[in-house]
This record gives sequence, C-alpha cells and structure tokens, in this order.
Amino acid sequence: MTRDYVMYELRSYASPKSKLTQMIKKGEIIQIVRTVYADSLSDPKLAAASMIHSPCYISFETALAYHQMIPERVFEVKSAGFQLKKEKHFDTPLGRYSFLYIPEAVFPWAVQPAMEQGHGFRLATKEKALLDTLYKIRSVTSRKDLQELLFDDLRLEEEAIMQLDWPLIQSLVPLYHSTTLNTLLRWRNAQ
Repeated sequence: MTRDYVMYELRSYASPKSKLTQMIKKGEIIQIVRTVYADSLSDPKLAAASMIHSPCYISFETALAYHQMIPERVFEVKSAGFQLKKEKHFDTPLGRYSFLYIPEAVFPWAVQPAMEQGHGFRLATKEKALLDTLYKIRSVTSRKDLQELLFDDLRLEEEAIMQLDWPLIQSLVPLYHSTTLNTLLRWRNAQ
C-alpha cells in the first residue's frame, strides 16, 4: 500500500506520521521502500512493483516464470519501464526489485492485466517477456548462438517457443531496434 493510503487510514490520529513510525517500529506494518508499505511479508510481491516505480509492467525472467516457460523459480521481480535513465534496483523486505529500460515505442504493447492474491498488476505476455529478455542480451548475431541462448542458457522448451504468437512477435521486433531480436526472427524463419 502507498503512503497516501496509509495516511488516509491513520487520519483519525492526532499525528498520523508519528503513528506510522510507531507501527513500523512495532512491526505492525513493514516499510518496503520510502513510500510503500505492506501488512506482512506474505503480501503480493508482483503487485508491489508498480507502487515502487511507475510506469512499469512485470517482464523478463519473472514473467517467463509466471507463464511457466522457464523451469527455474525466480527470486528477483524484474519489471520493464521506459522512463529510466539507468537501471534501478531495490532490495526490500519482500525481495529484490529491478526496473530495466525498454524502448518507449514498445512499452504499451502486449501487456495484460494479472492478479496476485486479489491485487492487480500489469504483466508482459509470453511473447513480450521473451522479447524484453532477449533485448537485454546484446549482439547475438548467429542462429546457432541464439539457439544456445534459448535452449541452454534460458532453458526454454522448443515446443513452447514454436507455440508463441509469431505474427505478434514479428510486429514488435522492429520497435526494439535489436540485433538479437532480428536474429530471433531469422532463426524462426529457418525452422
């Protein structure tokens, strides 16, 4: 929950700020970052990302794991944002949150609403999560290297890759201006 929400809930106290400080010290409320709070460590982790930094959506390996495309459990919540001069990382009581730049032109596309414990957040589709992840891996120019990246490094299943919405992928790739993503299209067309 945001600081504004907490202050509204504490409005009946003579000093809401003092009450908030007292609640934090007693462990009744957990400060995630300066203006974001949680009731407990079991609060939704993915939904908190947009409160920490906005605008953003959950993507990269976090979204790939959410969509069950990679076998590993992901401990860091990675989000995509476009209004970033540099990557931002926050180590919080809920875990590590990272916000990574993607081009503004691609930001609003292929993002869907999702829910976690009754709290909503924005989530990249499978296709967009894959493209965002590959966008951050620079200069993969050979189809062989791309194949190793997909199946050995990221541990994706070839069947899952082939079942993606390739017309959507083809429409998004030019917006990234990425050598690696152009290699992805060349690899797919060779299959």
